[in-house]
Amino acid sequence: MKIKFTAALVGFVSAGAFAVANAGSPADYFNKIDANADGAITEAEYVAYKTADGKYTAEKASKKFAKYAGDDAQISMAEFEAAMKKSKSKKSGEKKKERSS
Repeated sequence: MKIKFTAALVGFVSAGAFAVANAGSPADYFNKIDANADGAITEAEYVAYKTADGKYTAEKASKKFAKYAGDDAQISMAEFEAAMKKSKSKKSGEKKKERSS
């Protein structure tokens, strides 16, 4: 019984790690946040998505939204892709910095 449970747990964790590593394209992520599928992410949609798992407060999510949103108070696909690209390069730079320390 313990062996079956352990094997199932390992399989579940491995599947979860694979899903995180292969989360999809920026467009996939954008479409998850754009709840009404109108092609733009509003502050309400962004805050609802970012606070759903409890990792972000509404205040923190709102601040992050304001940073990414254009003058129209929405995040377009182009703005979203640019923000993700910038975030990825920032994270990549931080990892390189950690390795060289």
